[in-house]
Amino acid sequence: MEDVQEKWVCGFWRRIGALFIDTLVLGIFGYVVGLLLEDAFVQLGGWGRLIGFFVSITYFGVMNSSLSNGQTIGKKILNIKVVDSSNSTISLPKSFLRYSFLAVPFSLNGAQITNEALLSYLMYPLSFIIFGGLFSISYLYVFNRVTRQSLHDLVVGTYVVNAEVSSEELNSVWKPHLGVVAGLFIAAALVPAFTSGLAKSEPFKGLLATQEAINSNEAVKYAGVTEGSSTFTSSDSGSTTTTYVNTQAFLFENNVDDPDTAKQLAQTIIKTYPESLNKNLIQVTLTYGYDIGIASKWNSYNHQFNPQELKGSE
Repeated sequence: MEDVQEKWVCGFWRRIGALFIDTLVLGIFGYVVGLLLEDAFVQLGGWGRLIGFFVSITYFGVMNSSLSNGQTIGKKILNIKVVDSSNSTISLPKSFLRYSFLAVPFSLNGAQITNEALLSYLMYPLSFIIFGGLFSISYLYVFNRVTRQSLHDLVVGTYVVNAEVSSEELNSVWKPHLGVVAGLFIAAALVPAFTSGLAKSEPFKGLLATQEAINSNEAVKYAGVTEGSSTFTSSDSGSTTTTYVNTQAFLFENNVDDPDTAKQLAQTIIKTYPESLNKNLIQVTLTYGYDIGIASKWNSYNHQFNPQELKGSE
């Protein structure tokens, strides 16, 4: 029975191969559109990811439906398709619903979410969708070897199968898999309850205030601030540890090599986060570009400052 199932249900690597081809197709499309509309995409900032979301959900929604025999370009090349339990292609609405369960967690992951949202009750549903969805999808892709259905297939009752093979009766999904998926969603929903206190503690609280001050700069569209350390080891001098505060600031204009803007942001760090004076380095990474989900283009330049020297030059 296992051999028969494998002949109808598509294997893991062929399915991943088709997804890689489709991702490449969308990436090329996004790159070409980006050449024409770069300035507009830059001004959209984090909202630009919505463009990639709508392009990809339209592509996969239409192509995986009966309108295209359940086959995207990648699936056509590898001779696989999306069908229901009766081996029939699915309707357009069902195809859009299917892909939305895959697209939403991936689109939200990496989105520019405001501090207000991260520190509010909104973080609970976001964590549920993003982390619960991503981990569940990945888990089922790898471990559900009988039906090879991931989360979006289970929700709407679809299969990805070899196109020229007749359907066969399949065993149902192994029940412990469903238990693991439920556990992953529950754990994801509870994560904010354990991390909410982080925002009230130092240094996180101080870094948030610094981030808000940098974001208020008229040249900055969005910024993130972190602190940390790096260790360099050599046979001659042993280990050397460098502590730093780093900000990556996304600019409205392509002035990433402007030392005055970088110095201004570094001074903002010193004024709003006094602990930075105890660090070895303040690094300001100025970035210009866009991310539309299916393609991105970035231009960055790193500026480094000695906190004590910067303080003395004020």
